Amino acid sequence: MHGDAFDFPPPTPSDLGDHEVPRDGDRLEGVRVALLVTGGIAAFRAPILARALRRQGAIVTAFATTEALRYVAREALAWACDRPVVVELTADAEHLSDSAPFDLYLVAPATYSVIGKCAHGIADTPVTATLASAIGRMERGHAAVVLAPTMHGSMHTSILVSNLRTLASVGCTIVPPRDAYGKHNLPEEPVLVDACAAALQAVSLRPQ
Repeated sequence: MHGDAFDFPPPTPSDLGDHEVPRDGDRLEGVRVALLVTGGIAAFRAPILARALRRQGAIVTAFATTEALRYVAREALAWACDRPVVVELTADAEHLSDSAPFDLYLVAPATYSVIGKCAHGIADTPVTATLASAIGRMERGHAAVVLAPTMHGSMHTSILVSNLRTLASVGCTIVPPRDAYGKHNLPEEPVLVDACAAALQAVSLRPQ
Protein backbone atom coordinates (compact mmCIF):
# COMPACT_ATOMS: atom_id res chain seq x y z
CA MET A 1 0.00 0.00 0.00
CA HIS A 2 1.24 3.48 -0.83
CA GLY A 3 2.80 5.27 2.10
CA ASP A 4 0.38 8.22 2.09
CA ALA A 5 -2.83 6.29 1.40
CA PHE A 6 -4.24 7.71 4.63
CA ASP A 7 -2.92 11.22 4.14
CA PHE A 8 -6.18 12.98 3.35
CA PRO A 9 -7.73 16.14 4.84
CA PRO A 10 -10.64 16.26 7.27
CA PRO A 11 -14.11 16.62 5.73
CA THR A 12 -15.30 20.04 4.65
CA PRO A 13 -17.25 21.70 7.49
CA SER A 14 -21.03 21.76 7.11
CA ASP A 15 -23.86 23.64 8.78
CA LEU A 16 -26.05 20.52 8.63
CA GLY A 17 -26.64 18.63 11.86
CA ASP A 18 -26.07 14.89 12.02
CA HIS A 19 -29.77 14.05 11.41
CA GLU A 20 -30.43 16.84 8.92
CA VAL A 21 -30.60 16.26 5.17
CA PRO A 22 -29.56 18.52 2.29
CA ARG A 23 -32.67 19.80 0.55
CA ASP A 24 -33.36 18.95 -3.10
CA GLY A 25 -36.70 20.75 -3.36
CA ASP A 26 -39.99 21.54 -1.66
CA ARG A 27 -42.49 19.23 -3.37
CA LEU A 28 -43.40 17.67 0.00
CA GLU A 29 -42.86 20.74 2.15
CA GLY A 30 -44.42 20.21 5.57
CA VAL A 31 -46.18 17.01 4.47
CA ARG A 32 -46.53 14.48 7.29
CA VAL A 33 -45.63 11.07 5.88
CA ALA A 34 -46.16 7.70 7.53
CA LEU A 35 -43.62 5.35 5.98
CA LEU A 36 -44.98 1.84 6.53
CA VAL A 37 -42.16 -0.69 6.22
CA THR A 38 -43.14 -4.34 5.86
CA GLY A 39 -41.19 -7.59 5.87
CA GLY A 40 -39.53 -7.86 2.48
CA ILE A 41 -35.80 -7.75 1.81
CA ALA A 42 -36.33 -4.35 0.14
CA ALA A 43 -36.92 -2.97 3.64
CA PHE A 44 -33.16 -2.43 3.85
CA ARG A 45 -33.66 0.58 1.56
CA ALA A 46 -36.22 2.27 3.81
CA PRO A 47 -33.73 4.64 5.52
CA ILE A 48 -32.57 5.88 2.12
CA LEU A 49 -36.18 6.38 1.07
CA ALA A 50 -36.99 8.24 4.29
CA ARG A 51 -34.16 10.67 3.65
CA ALA A 52 -35.23 11.14 0.01
CA LEU A 53 -38.68 12.16 1.25
CA ARG A 54 -37.15 14.53 3.80
CA ARG A 55 -35.01 16.14 1.09
CA GLN A 56 -38.28 17.35 -0.41
CA GLY A 57 -39.43 18.79 2.91
CA ALA A 58 -41.48 15.86 4.27
CA ILE A 59 -41.76 15.04 7.98
CA VAL A 60 -41.39 11.25 8.07
CA THR A 61 -42.42 8.77 10.76
CA ALA A 62 -41.61 5.11 10.17
CA PHE A 63 -43.91 2.26 11.20
CA ALA A 64 -42.25 -1.16 10.98
CA THR A 65 -43.48 -4.72 11.26
CA THR A 66 -41.58 -7.31 13.26
CA GLU A 67 -40.61 -8.99 9.99
CA ALA A 68 -39.34 -5.70 8.54
CA LEU A 69 -36.90 -5.35 11.44
CA ARG A 70 -35.20 -8.55 10.26
CA TYR A 71 -34.01 -6.60 7.21
CA VAL A 72 -33.52 -3.06 8.51
CA ALA A 73 -32.38 -1.88 11.92
CA ARG A 74 -34.83 0.09 14.02
CA GLU A 75 -32.02 2.48 14.90
CA ALA A 76 -31.26 3.13 11.23
CA LEU A 77 -34.90 4.01 10.57
CA ALA A 78 -35.03 6.28 13.61
CA TRP A 79 -31.84 8.04 12.52
CA ALA A 80 -33.07 8.48 8.94
CA CYS A 81 -36.44 9.87 10.05
CA ASP A 82 -35.07 11.82 13.03
CA ARG A 83 -37.92 10.48 15.18
CA PRO A 84 -38.84 7.23 16.96
CA VAL A 85 -40.06 4.22 14.98
CA VAL A 86 -43.54 2.91 15.73
CA VAL A 87 -43.42 -0.86 16.26
CA GLU A 88 -46.37 -1.24 18.61
CA LEU A 89 -49.52 0.71 19.37
CA THR A 90 -49.90 2.35 22.76
CA ALA A 91 -52.49 4.48 24.52
CA ASP A 92 -51.40 7.30 22.20
CA ALA A 93 -53.17 5.45 19.33
CA GLU A 94 -50.35 6.07 16.91
CA HIS A 95 -52.29 4.46 14.06
CA LEU A 96 -54.94 7.19 14.29
CA SER A 97 -52.52 10.15 14.53
CA ASP A 98 -55.38 12.38 15.69
CA SER A 99 -53.17 15.02 17.30
CA ALA A 100 -51.02 15.47 14.18
CA PRO A 101 -52.69 13.63 11.28
CA PHE A 102 -50.63 12.16 8.48
CA ASP A 103 -51.15 13.59 5.01
CA LEU A 104 -49.68 10.61 3.18
CA TYR A 105 -49.12 6.93 3.89
CA LEU A 106 -46.43 5.18 1.86
CA VAL A 107 -46.15 1.39 2.13
CA ALA A 108 -42.68 0.54 0.86
CA PRO A 109 -42.02 -2.26 0.49
CA ALA A 110 -45.59 -3.56 0.37
CA THR A 111 -45.51 -7.33 0.72
CA TYR A 112 -47.98 -9.85 -0.70
CA SER A 113 -49.28 -10.49 2.81
CA VAL A 114 -49.89 -6.86 3.77
CA ILE A 115 -51.51 -6.12 0.41
CA GLY A 116 -53.88 -9.06 0.92
CA LYS A 117 -54.71 -8.09 4.50
CA CYS A 118 -55.35 -4.48 3.57
CA ALA A 119 -57.59 -5.43 0.62
CA HIS A 120 -59.69 -7.65 2.90
CA GLY A 121 -59.95 -5.27 5.85
CA ILE A 122 -57.68 -7.20 8.21
CA ALA A 123 -56.07 -4.88 10.78
CA ASP A 124 -54.20 -7.25 13.09
CA THR A 125 -50.82 -5.50 13.40
CA PRO A 126 -49.73 -1.90 14.03
CA VAL A 127 -49.02 -1.48 10.30
CA THR A 128 -52.28 -2.98 9.03
CA ALA A 129 -54.27 -1.08 11.68
CA THR A 130 -52.59 2.11 10.51
CA LEU A 131 -53.49 1.23 6.93
CA ALA A 132 -57.12 0.69 7.89
CA SER A 133 -57.22 4.18 9.39
CA ALA A 134 -55.30 5.55 6.40
CA ILE A 135 -57.89 4.27 3.95
CA GLY A 136 -60.66 5.79 6.06
CA ARG A 137 -58.90 9.16 5.95
CA MET A 138 -58.25 8.76 2.22
CA GLU A 139 -61.92 8.04 1.50
CA ARG A 140 -62.80 11.30 3.23
CA GLY A 141 -60.30 13.22 1.12
CA HIS A 142 -57.92 13.88 4.02
CA ALA A 143 -54.91 11.78 3.03
CA ALA A 144 -53.26 9.83 0.22
CA VAL A 145 -52.24 6.17 0.34
CA VAL A 146 -49.44 4.86 -1.86
CA LEU A 147 -48.28 1.22 -2.07
CA ALA A 148 -45.09 -0.06 -3.69
CA PRO A 149 -45.44 -3.87 -4.13
CA THR A 150 -42.27 -5.97 -3.97
CA MET A 151 -41.99 -9.76 -4.11
CA HIS A 152 -40.62 -12.75 -6.01
CA GLY A 153 -42.06 -13.27 -9.47
CA SER A 154 -43.74 -16.54 -8.48
CA MET A 155 -45.97 -14.55 -6.12
CA HIS A 156 -47.45 -12.51 -8.97
CA THR A 157 -50.79 -14.29 -8.97
CA SER A 158 -54.38 -13.57 -9.93
CA ILE A 159 -55.02 -13.11 -6.20
CA LEU A 160 -52.38 -10.37 -6.01
CA VAL A 161 -53.79 -8.62 -9.08
CA SER A 162 -57.32 -8.80 -7.66
CA ASN A 163 -56.20 -7.37 -4.33
CA LEU A 164 -54.31 -4.51 -6.00
CA ARG A 165 -57.35 -3.72 -8.14
CA THR A 166 -59.48 -3.62 -5.01
CA LEU A 167 -57.13 -1.16 -3.35
CA ALA A 168 -56.87 0.97 -6.49
CA SER A 169 -60.67 1.02 -6.79
CA VAL A 170 -61.04 2.73 -3.40
CA GLY A 171 -58.40 5.34 -4.24
CA CYS A 172 -54.99 3.91 -3.32
CA THR A 173 -52.09 4.68 -5.63
CA ILE A 174 -50.19 1.57 -6.74
CA VAL A 175 -46.62 2.22 -7.88
CA PRO A 176 -45.53 -0.35 -10.50
CA PRO A 177 -42.49 -2.29 -9.30
CA ARG A 178 -39.12 -2.24 -10.99
CA ASP A 179 -38.79 -5.42 -13.05
CA ALA A 180 -35.40 -7.08 -12.53
CA TYR A 181 -34.01 -10.59 -11.96
CA GLY A 182 -37.40 -12.28 -11.94
CA LYS A 183 -38.65 -10.14 -9.07
CA HIS A 184 -40.85 -7.14 -8.38
CA ASN A 185 -38.25 -4.77 -6.98
CA LEU A 186 -38.68 -1.49 -5.13
CA PRO A 187 -38.54 1.47 -7.56
CA GLU A 188 -35.76 4.01 -7.23
CA GLU A 189 -36.31 6.75 -4.67
CA PRO A 190 -37.09 9.54 -7.20
CA VAL A 191 -39.89 7.40 -8.69
CA LEU A 192 -41.45 6.92 -5.27
CA VAL A 193 -41.12 10.61 -4.40
CA ASP A 194 -42.82 11.50 -7.72
CA ALA A 195 -45.65 9.05 -6.95
CA CYS A 196 -46.17 10.57 -3.51
CA ALA A 197 -46.28 14.12 -4.87
CA ALA A 198 -48.78 13.11 -7.58
CA ALA A 199 -51.00 11.26 -5.09
CA LEU A 200 -51.08 14.28 -2.80
CA GLN A 201 -52.01 16.54 -5.69
CA ALA A 202 -54.91 14.26 -6.57
CA VAL A 203 -56.18 14.41 -2.97
CA SER A 204 -55.90 18.20 -2.87
CA LEU A 205 -58.15 18.43 -5.92
CA ARG A 206 -60.99 16.59 -4.19
CA PRO A 207 -63.82 18.60 -2.66
CA GLN A 208 -63.49 18.65 1.14
